[in-house]
Parts: sequence; C-alpha cells; structure tokens
Amino acid sequence: MKMAEYMLEKVLMEVSDITQGVSGQKPFFLMLCEAGGTRKLSVMIGAFEAQSILVVMRGVKLERPLLPDVYLQTMRLFGMQLREVVIHKVLDGVYYSSLEIEQNGIVKLVDVRTSDAIALALRCNAPIYTIESLLAREHIFEDGHGAISIPVSSVDIEVLREALSRAIRDEKYELAAQLRDEIARREKNVGE
Repeated sequence: MKMAEYMLEKVLMEVSDITQGVSGQKPFFLMLCEAGGTRKLSVMIGAFEAQSILVVMRGVKLERPLLPDVYLQTMRLFGMQLREVVIHKVLDGVYYSSLEIEQNGIVKLVDVRTSDAIALALRCNAPIYTIESLLAREHIFEDGHGAISIPVSSVDIEVLREALSRAIRDEKYELAAQLRDEIARREKNVGE
C-alpha cells in the first residue's frame, strides 16, 4: 500500500498488553487499543517478539541489546528517524506493516513484520497507526463478561485447528463447519 492510500484513514493505536494463549502455550497476543476509543486489535506474535516488546513496556534493562535495539542504533548511526508505523493489511492471520523512515528529508516505506515494527516504534516513541477499514473489520469484540471474540482472519491456521477441535469436542457443529471451511480455504491458497 502506498503512503497516500492510507494517509486519510489512519487511526492512532496504543500498545496495551501482551497476553498468552488460553492454553498457556504459544502464541502470545499483542493487544493494541484505539487511542481515545474502545476498539482493539489482537496480533498473534511469538515468544521472542513478545519478549522484545515487553522489555520496553516494563522498562527492563538488558545486559545485551535485542535485535530492535540494534536496528535503532543502526538507524541513528545513519541519521534515520522512524516517523511512524502503519499496520495496513491482515491476511490469513498475518498482519502486514510498514515503517515510515526519514533520512535527510527523504521519506521511505519499509515492509516489516508487525511485531518488529511495534518493538521498534516503542523504542523510538514513534506513533503506531492502523487504517480505519482494517480496524473496523478486524477489531475484537468483548461480551462484557470477560470473553472476547477475535475475527477468524486475525489468527493463524494452527489456532484455527485448535478451535476446530474444541468446537467438535463441545458439539458446536455450526462453528466447526465454519472453521473447517476457513482451514480448507487457507490450505488451498497455500497450494496455489
């Protein structure tokens, strides 16, 4: 996505939390909240990515730098500044993001994993945005009793397979059929 395409519909997001999956195993979920709003995005990330974000959120000082710290040092050495991060697409559970980097008055977009973009943005105090159409489509729903519902497109195929097993075990066959169809769609897309 080109810069001009998402400029008008950007929504400022704030990192609110990182939680672990229901089973206490991977994956971790990075929770982003709409600044001044109520909508949230849940981005699946791995353990190393969670650690890289949590050390900044909690103000932990490490003896050796993590990779985002190295990126930041390198950017500073070459006179680069991270202006912002934009989360602009989600496909089959994978969020796509861009870094907007400025050097000598020239602005460039760099494609990057969302977890890495956020880890770097937190280190640079750079704003994190998503686009309105993505937020409207992918935000999580809370039922008021502590349960949340995450759009199927926001999770990877392994989580879908676990949900399918639970749906069958709990005799929720309509949900199981929907999950089965989504898994089949994704497996077909991988084969093409």
